[in-house]
Amino acid sequence: MKLPEVEYEAPTTVAEAVDLLAEYGDEASTLAGGQSLIPLLALRLARPAVLIDINGIDELSGVSVMDGRVAIGATTRDYVAEESGIVADTVPLLAAALPLIGHEAIRSRGTSRR
Repeated sequence: MKLPEVEYEAPTTVAEAVDLLAEYGDEASTLAGGQSLIPLLALRLARPAVLIDINGIDELSGVSVMDGRVAIGATTRDYVAEESGIVADTVPLLAAALPLIGHEAIRSRGTSRR
């Protein structure tokens, strides 16, 4: 199926993304991994006026510890979290579950921004 026409924005900073989300409100959808959104678009079950692709925002990717808690960025690929020593050391149950998410190809593109 062919995807519907939508406006496309690719901010490179969180501030730009926030401005776009404020401008478009409920008419916008954010695109991180696309594993869920793209099929919804193809089936016409989602019809945003604009896609805001947050993949180019470097500060939204990665695994770190903040205030004693693990922080996984919105654009961090599942396989990155799966291979993270931080996740393995601090959240062993998550580390055990991550390899069970779909196929390896899915984990290489999918994000935990659900």
